[in-house]
Amino acid sequence: MKKYLVFILIFWVAAVAAQKDSDVVPAVKPSVYAESAPTKSAEFPGGHQAFVAAILKNFRTSPLVKAGVMSARAVASFIVDTDGNMVNIKIESYESEMVKDEFLRALKMIKTPWVPAEQDGKRVRNVMRQPLVFNLQ
Repeated sequence: MKKYLVFILIFWVAAVAAQKDSDVVPAVKPSVYAESAPTKSAEFPGGHQAFVAAILKNFRTSPLVKAGVMSARAVASFIVDTDGNMVNIKIESYESEMVKDEFLRALKMIKTPWVPAEQDGKRVRNVMRQPLVFNLQ
């Protein structure tokens, strides 16, 4: 139990720090929004803690433990589109292939729509980054 609490605490701290690096991605047509940050970033319903909870709900640790993977890091990126959907989910970096696959699976299972980012009252796409620190030692 203690190991899981450490894992959740580390994951949450890293996740909060990563959200400060969000950028706006231009829509299909080039627009004036490509160069500036949104006035309102995309938000997950219930806040970032609810997003982390959704990831943890879907993230399976038992296959990783059985394979002897006790710690690893990964960073995912995705775009919250103008409809609030998570699209282009990718793992940017990772230490373990199994953790990469599990993190990607857990993110893709989240179907809750986000509140899209806004720039000057218009919805814009928003690039988000989410780190994962997996540590069960």
